[in-house]
Amino acid sequence: MKMLKRLFILQFLFLAIIPITLAEITITLPEKDIYNLGEKIAPDVSVKQDKDYDGVFSLNILCDNYDLQYYTIPLSLEAGVRIQLTVPELSLSSHMMGTCNLKSNFKALDRESIDSASSITFLVTNKINTALIGDLESKPGKNVVIIGEAKKHSNEFLSKGEATISFNNDEFKAEVVSGKFEHTINLANDVKAGSIPITAKVTDKYGNYGDAITMFRVIPVPTRIENRFENNILMPGDNLKVRITLYDHTDEIMNESKISAKIFSPDEKLLAEKNIESLNYLEFQTEKTQIPGDYFLLSAFENIKEQNVFTIQAVRKISMVQEENFVHIENAGNIDYDGETTIILEKDNKKYLINKKIDLKPGEKVTIDLSKEVPQGTYDIILPEDAISESNTNQSGNAPEVAENVIKNVSIDDNRPLLKKTADGMSAVTGAVISTAGYIASKPALAATILILIILGTVARYSKDAIIDKIKGKKKNDTSHLFKDFKFEERK
Repeated sequence: MKMLKRLFILQFLFLAIIPITLAEITITLPEKDIYNLGEKIAPDVSVKQDKDYDGVFSLNILCDNYDLQYYTIPLSLEAGVRIQLTVPELSLSSHMMGTCNLKSNFKALDRESIDSASSITFLVTNKINTALIGDLESKPGKNVVIIGEAKKHSNEFLSKGEATISFNNDEFKAEVVSGKFEHTINLANDVKAGSIPITAKVTDKYGNYGDAITMFRVIPVPTRIENRFENNILMPGDNLKVRITLYDHTDEIMNESKISAKIFSPDEKLLAEKNIESLNYLEFQTEKTQIPGDYFLLSAFENIKEQNVFTIQAVRKISMVQEENFVHIENAGNIDYDGETTIILEKDNKKYLINKKIDLKPGEKVTIDLSKEVPQGTYDIILPEDAISESNTNQSGNAPEVAENVIKNVSIDDNRPLLKKTADGMSAVTGAVISTAGYIASKPALAATILILIILGTVARYSKDAIIDKIKGKKKNDTSHLFKDFKFEERK
């Protein structure tokens, strides 16, 4: 395009500097090198010759596949006199589409060609530059104004035409005036969210055509949240797993939306908070000591909320771990443990029962020192089956056929207090130790009885010989029995 303008300027300068006596035909076009169908071209034509001539002047338009002589006039010229011709405007039609120029020819009456000239080239097109402008997004149920513009290829606004707008399988007509058109579309409440193509086609009566396509975004409206639990009844220590999904006005999933998820305890204290992308999982690891009750999951997105309940069940349980002389007892449940438990120690076919009163809060521990409960020796320890811990099997290294609650061949020292040793010695007649300091302490009446028996037993043991002597009638200072085998010799 710029090249054509430069050629035109050079042609003009050349004509300006050549001698006025030279013969010439000039064809000057407006400073425009692209035309749409229906536009008119009006060349500026002048003729001068160095001799007098009578002849015929003609003007043709030559295009890629078209040639038309559209102007002819008889012309009488005087030598050296320039004549300006009034050439009518030529309306450009669809036959002329492509690259064109104007060509003149001056012939004498005897058909001898005297002179000819051509204009610069120009382009004839039917292209209309069409565009959709404005805010191309909205929520359902709203009125949307579709605005567009149409320009000729030369960037001039199309003066008049018609636009056809296609949207969501519907078509709407709009008038193009001074290059502008618009139409109002009412979005249905149930229109699906997402990007919908919108097309505008512009035509005019000359056959010019243009179209534009762009994406119109229907903004989803969130309507509900779904909290889908894999399991809403949990044991303490279980992992809570919930898929959280946000749905829009057409019940379609809203991906990539961040949902605020909060977990509250039964007393409504905030335990955890996290932003979860829609359709993803929220995971919450409960503690083994998590208090039982109904917990709450609250999921929220903007003004949409969903609250659901999940339950952590109550577990009353203790666990025991044996380590050398010790048995460690822990409240492995999530409620207070208040009760008695019994550990059995077995040696030489004798069983020693160690009863303990347990009062522990969740997570609390207590340790029993077996060396303070039984005489020294090697024992098999039998723990309650419902209280055994995996640590016992790992530490003992027992063969698989041994019950998990039995720990074999445990060497135990004797660190019992003297009083306990005495009490255990007296009860050894039965072959079993029935009570311990902890068990006795939990039963005051039994403790008093055992204490009296210990005192009486001690007194009886050390007073046995004296009682026997008293029964036989012997006096404390009588020593005659020491000489019962001695014979005296009588003196004269």
